[in-house]
Amino acid sequence: MIINNISNISSNALCTACGACAGICPSNAIEIVTNTAGYLAAVINTKLCIDCGKCAKICPSNPENKPSIETDDIFHGVCLAGYVGCASDNIIRQRSQSGGIVTALLCYLFEQKEIEGAIVNNLNPETKRPQAVFASSMSEIIEASGSYYAQSSVVKTILEHSDKKSAAVVLGCQAESLQLIREKYPNINLPTYTIGLVCAGQYSGDMIDDLIEQSGCDGEKISEFRFRDKRVGWPGDVHVKTPSGDYWLPKERRHSLKQVYELHRCMVCYDQMNIFCDIVCGDPWGISHKQNPEGYTVVIARTTKGKKILESAAKDGAVILEELSPEDILRGQTVDGRHKTKFYNARDIFREHKWLFPYPDDDFNNIPYASVENKIKMQGELNERLIYTRDLYLTPDREEYLRKIILKKKELQGNILRHLKEKIKRFGRVILR
Repeated sequence: MIINNISNISSNALCTACGACAGICPSNAIEIVTNTAGYLAAVINTKLCIDCGKCAKICPSNPENKPSIETDDIFHGVCLAGYVGCASDNIIRQRSQSGGIVTALLCYLFEQKEIEGAIVNNLNPETKRPQAVFASSMSEIIEASGSYYAQSSVVKTILEHSDKKSAAVVLGCQAESLQLIREKYPNINLPTYTIGLVCAGQYSGDMIDDLIEQSGCDGEKISEFRFRDKRVGWPGDVHVKTPSGDYWLPKERRHSLKQVYELHRCMVCYDQMNIFCDIVCGDPWGISHKQNPEGYTVVIARTTKGKKILESAAKDGAVILEELSPEDILRGQTVDGRHKTKFYNARDIFREHKWLFPYPDDDFNNIPYASVENKIKMQGELNERLIYTRDLYLTPDREEYLRKIILKKKELQGNILRHLKEKIKRFGRVILR
């Protein structure tokens, strides 16, 4: 299939809503809209489209696109150095999701006048959705710390501020579209630094509404929403703040909604480790001595300039870093077992259903991996999840969408109860926390 524009991407439930297409379109023919299921998707106004093909050339879900990278294993990416650490500033560290390295580095770059500002996400209190913004002060950068897990059009905002010297916090799909722009349109000014986040997927914005409703704040005006607030200790609980007070939900509530609202495209993404950025940061999973309540960040330097700014920030006291092998970080993120198995299973499922696969197939030949146990069971469960998420994304009627959400919640709740009964039968009793 030859893809001349991004219409086939959205119609196949493969749009990540990175916003690159809308930002690069010379005739303003592309808009990022919220679809029936609460996902963001790119839509073309055919009356304005001039068939230039620019949108297709920089789309990270177009299987004809293959950005350049020098590595034997694109699940790992280039790894120049690894670290684990935290922000030196305790306020930044406590407000951030893990150890505050991302926010601390952005503030350091701003203080050193390396950048005029940073493209980050904050919460729009009116829409209750994350939005990509250009933060032009340290206070705005700090205010945007933490992750929202719902889509936002980061690359569109980057392109809108291409006249400024900036840094940007990006997910893997967003970094990939920036790499495609860099290669195909080198005259476009892009961020001087890209700080990537380890990403396990995005969710419908409706997940935020669901958690707010569960918090019991009764329709009050929301001043702050955090998927993971670690004031209760890392990895953090859901926190909703209103003028009348604070509402908290245990992290298990967030976990229980993941399979209800997950984005179809993210389930077939190989780039959990954000290989096209300068620096990638994430939670210290698998690094047992760093899973503390105050939070730490694992970091991989992917480019020379990324490594240099990390070393400078540590030398000047903006961050505290200790060396950690990239292999330990990748192992902690379960890249070679769980993640690769999931990806290759998803690819097989896409082939079986004859769905449009978002990557060139030859990118994944001869990459070694150790398949996890229960692969057949995992493939069956993944097949169900992929069918459900694709169907949900493409549902045109809101009432039908809500019916599917309710049925999915009941199904998952039934699975939890069956699992508990099996544990009770096996072990005699289960202690619930």
